[in-house]
Amino acid sequence: MASRRLGRPAKRPTPERLRRRALAYLERFSTSRAHLGTVLRRRALREAEALELEAAPVEEAIEALLDDLVRLGLVDDRAFALTRARRLVEKGRPTRRIAQELAAKGVDRDLATDVLEGLAEDTPDLDLAAALAFARRRRLGPYAVPGGRERTPEQALATFARAGFPYAVARQVLEAQSVEELEALGD
Repeated sequence: MASRRLGRPAKRPTPERLRRRALAYLERFSTSRAHLGTVLRRRALREAEALELEAAPVEEAIEALLDDLVRLGLVDDRAFALTRARRLVEKGRPTRRIAQELAAKGVDRDLATDVLEGLAEDTPDLDLAAALAFARRRRLGPYAVPGGRERTPEQALATFARAGFPYAVARQVLEAQSVEELEALGD
């Protein structure tokens, strides 16, 4: 039976083929164990169905492969979560959204909380640091460009709220008189 993708015949999801797919994915992306499992299952189970194979042996092969990749250190949920959380703070995401995005990638809630607490040791107020990055990117508050798009204070607050920032943090950023004052808040 032909695969739905480009009319090619489905290939048997053997452990060797699964390993090659996993390594090819890991060459391009950093990921969590759960997310890599989802990626592998999506295609392998579709192929198994097309070839009328049992799903259970495919699931077992995927789980064994994931265990092996974790054991070898090629998949590390803590390192993935830490790297991803740092990048999201730099992009201007509040901690609540970071936790949601990590959960969507299959990172355990306790691990995500632990990673965010670890980041908070280096940067005491992660939400404020993210809000500064967000304001800089969106040109809000003191980062607003003269002659650019004028936003009322309510519009600026609504922009922060839609992004998921706490009200107090948004007010703190928007009420700052200068960029220097904001940078001093972030230190």
